Amino acid sequence: MDRISGLPDELIMLIVSFLAAKDAASLITSRRFRNLYTIIPDLEFDDTAQFQGRFTDLVSREMAARLKTTTRIRRFSLKSKRGIDPDRINPWLRDVLNHRGVMDIKMGIYGDNGYTLPLEIFTCKTLKNLKLGREIEISLVPENALLPSLETLVLDDCVRFCNPVDCAFKAFLSACPVLKELTIDGMCWETWEWSGIVSSQSLQRLTIGRELVDFEGPNPQYITFDTPSLAYLEYGDFVPDGYTTVSFESLVEAKLNLLVVVNRRWHGRFANDGDVLSSDATNLIQGIRNVQILELSSPYTFETLYFFREAIPVLEKLHHLTMINDDMGFCWRFLPFLLNKAPNLKTLGIEGGVHCLEPDDAEEEADNVDEEPDYVCECLSGYSCLLTCSVEVLEITLWYGGTTGELQQAKHFLGKLPRLELLKVRTWRRISDSDKLRIHTDLHMFPRASSNCRVQLSFV
Repeated sequence: MDRISGLPDELIMLIVSFLAAKDAASLITSRRFRNLYTIIPDLEFDDTAQFQGRFTDLVSREMAARLKTTTRIRRFSLKSKRGIDPDRINPWLRDVLNHRGVMDIKMGIYGDNGYTLPLEIFTCKTLKNLKLGREIEISLVPENALLPSLETLVLDDCVRFCNPVDCAFKAFLSACPVLKELTIDGMCWETWEWSGIVSSQSLQRLTIGRELVDFEGPNPQYITFDTPSLAYLEYGDFVPDGYTTVSFESLVEAKLNLLVVVNRRWHGRFANDGDVLSSDATNLIQGIRNVQILELSSPYTFETLYFFREAIPVLEKLHHLTMINDDMGFCWRFLPFLLNKAPNLKTLGIEGGVHCLEPDDAEEEADNVDEEPDYVCECLSGYSCLLTCSVEVLEITLWYGGTTGELQQAKHFLGKLPRLELLKVRTWRRISDSDKLRIHTDLHMFPRASSNCRVQLSFV
């Protein structure tokens, strides 16, 4: 007996699950293996791998051979960058969906006119995880659609919905009564034909993301989030004309990357105070009132919160706030409004660098008024909002390795936060030993509003 034949069935199935379908099929050379592989853990096809002939021929041939001797397939994956012939592939896919007890499907298919899924994918009773990607178009969801076991749905890489009347997207979600996690990566709602409604009573985790590059929204767009069980939200998008309804009663954690637009267009120019915005984030901002952990994932979001500062609700449950500042030129003028509405905030994290003026700019301003340079931007001068702030832990990154402006910013926080117990400072880049000593000395010499505050340094 060879070494593989002597292994337990579970281990053999695990080994073969890492093989491509064609290689795995070559192992079925004995009665022992034929009996075992009436259940196939994984059946995967990918036209980026090396093969001879047409990809559609390979898939059709391999599936025909497999399905003759197979009763169950647990995971099925089909990826093609060159396109496939749906008339030849979809019958095999229907067999997998209807008769093989499949639990996990991943499909990503390019095509000249998009690829249309077989309708049986919307009525598979065993499917738990579904990932659709590339140029798949969904225009019709059958009336009997029901995915009673589907818990995770991922829509990736330009999946499009093309039926605004009977909204295929809304019907899709309605057919998933136990859906827990939805990810839409690369969502461009301005290219969808849909109702603008994201509705699921069971959904617990929602991730929506896109590249915030050039944007042109041809028509007004209003979005509804009817997701009362949602606990986690990660949302990156151009803010539409409005949010009709926002139901986030169970929200615990949110990560927001939001950019407002003027006249439904954005080509690299940020909105100014005098611009008339076509975006309205009011209901979305008010909808996160129960959040406990909040991440502002870009300076775009800082500006959005400032423009809609009057909409910021009292955030009674918020205890952890993280600001990701990858552009130190953006003002933090939203921050006083947010801190004043967060009475129980305990931890404030600032990643990517603190906001301060560059040395040349600060010195130029000082020369104009014949004063010592002030490296802290006017949007933060005074910091009166810190005097009543409940923050106990402050975590900041010295993006430029401890410049005068960065340390002056830290001095403001140390000198005004009355309940601060720990200041955690780390550098983003390597610095010399002399700079480490300078930073250590300055931070420990700065006056502190809290006598219990400790300073913790971490150097790269």
